[in-house]
Amino acid sequence: RGFDGVSIEEIAQAAEVGPATVYRNFGTKERLVLWDEYDPMLLEAVGEELQAHPVIAAMERALKRSLGSVYREDRERILRRARLMRKTPALEQASEADQRLLRQALAGVLRTSRRVRDELDSRVVAGALVAALTAGVDRWLDGGGREPLARSFSRAFACLRRLGG
Repeated sequence: RGFDGVSIEEIAQAAEVGPATVYRNFGTKERLVLWDEYDPMLLEAVGEELQAHPVIAAMERALKRSLGSVYREDRERILRRARLMRKTPALEQASEADQRLLRQALAGVLRTSRRVRDELDSRVVAGALVAALTAGVDRWLDGGGREPLARSFSRAFACLRRLGG
């Protein structure tokens, strides 16, 4: 029935909980789909990698380290969710808000690492990293998930490196 054809009440019933539990834990139906544990893992890994590596390399290494096992274990669910997000306007809009929050958090990690000069640098660099991350996911989806996600990310980050000159 698609995303729009299912209510929170039906989801709660299938999960054998009350609708209030779903609302309390997720807030919206969009959050049920978009919730993941990946961003905190990624941000922690980026902070650690920034101690020894340049920014783009740190991001790429952090992605491979923090998301590699999740991807290997849960590739099909991640692919299904990404496809659903792409074809559902409400999920795309909520995902854009998540990307904005990721940019802000990543900018904070960059400032803490002292790998950027100032607030503007942190915002620009974080924006470029999140754009490359998004482009990597788009490439992966465009190919039907056949190419490993890590390879799609590597190609996207290689584009950033070429821009650096």
